[in-house]
Amino acid sequence: MLKLNQIFLYHLFLLLILLFFLISGVSYYTLKNVEINHYKSRLKNTILLIEPLIANTKNLDDLTKKIKKLTNQRITIINRDGVVIGESDYDKTKMENHKNRPEIIEADKKGWGEKIRYSKTLKEYLLYVAKREGNIFIRAAISLKQINNNFLALWLKFLAIFAIFIFFALIISYFLSKKINNEITKLLDYLNAIANKNYSKSLSVNFAKEFEEIGDYLKKLTKKLKKREEKKDKINKKLKQINKQRSELISAISHEFKNPVAVINGYVQTLMEEEDLDKQMQKKFLEKIYNASSKISNMIDRLRVAIQFENNDLVPKKSRFDICIVAKEAVKLLRDKYKNREIIFECESTEVYADKTMIEMVLINLIDNALKYSESEVKVLIKNKEIKVIDKGIGIKDEEIEKITKKFYRARRNSWDNSMGLGLYLVNYILNLHNSKLVISSQYKKGSTFSFKL
Repeated sequence: MLKLNQIFLYHLFLLLILLFFLISGVSYYTLKNVEINHYKSRLKNTILLIEPLIANTKNLDDLTKKIKKLTNQRITIINRDGVVIGESDYDKTKMENHKNRPEIIEADKKGWGEKIRYSKTLKEYLLYVAKREGNIFIRAAISLKQINNNFLALWLKFLAIFAIFIFFALIISYFLSKKINNEITKLLDYLNAIANKNYSKSLSVNFAKEFEEIGDYLKKLTKKLKKREEKKDKINKKLKQINKQRSELISAISHEFKNPVAVINGYVQTLMEEEDLDKQMQKKFLEKIYNASSKISNMIDRLRVAIQFENNDLVPKKSRFDICIVAKEAVKLLRDKYKNREIIFECESTEVYADKTMIEMVLINLIDNALKYSESEVKVLIKNKEIKVIDKGIGIKDEEIEKITKKFYRARRNSWDNSMGLGLYLVNYILNLHNSKLVISSQYKKGSTFSFKL
């Protein structure tokens, strides 16, 4: 299979050959007409030169022969009746009557006549020009062989010039095709590097605007591919992190379930073994069992919500409840977790219509974040259906506020009580399902307030 540069040279060579024959053909007929017109002018000038000499010349044959030597043209003088009375090349006594010659007929009508035709006398084609002068006709002629020879010499010069032009054109085309081939090789090497994910390879093509445009496009494509590859690597890292966190989550769930299950088992075993326990002690044990089972139920609900969130199948199951009760449970849970920390809780009893488990997860996540990023007390204030979690921690920079609720922006936590590490993205997602929005106001190194309304 031919390479591009070979195809280029091949077609260029064919084009030049075609151009040569086309120009040769056009130039042949053009130059031939120019040459014939030139000789017509010469013949006319010869006739005009002879014209004043005829009246003073007794021997017209001698005159025609002298002119022949000077101009290398055949000269014929014919009377009104068509009889040849002077001839430079042939015995006039043996010549036919010229009255019906085309150039003589035209000259008789118009004063001048001309014709290219075959001469029976000389057995060749000649160019004839005739002029009527009184009662005689002066005719000059030249052989087409001489015209053709002169034209051929001119055409050979033209051919030599054109051949030199083709030679240099082919040399230039060769170097051009070599340069094009080098540029294409650069592009292919660059594409091969991209295919092998070597995005650091440089590309420099400046032979022509088209190559520059292709180079710029490939550079832009490389940037996009590099960004995709980097994004893919980030996603893979996050997936690995998620898998690791899920393993840790299972371990955390197992640990969280052990305590209430152990409590239930212990009290049930005591009730079964101690049949003589008084009613008050039995009631106390049953309350412990109920609280432990409620804790398990709450953890299962939160696990269900988290799994639904991960599967993009989260649908709120709304009901009416007192937000203070749910918030109080969340505060109690986190007080048990952070025993050395103070959580200030102020709440006006308010009934809301929402998914109880989801809102509990929102509160746990916000309070937990506040405790982690601050060393002083955390306030939970609920008034007029607005819930606020206030801390005096490290705060958030202005350019970070819009980003912290985006998925994957923050590393997920490993604790079960931190909504399984789903972070503020889950909080924002749940609030959107409730036609609400998380509002964040913060001063860097002074503290933050997270609030929403139901």
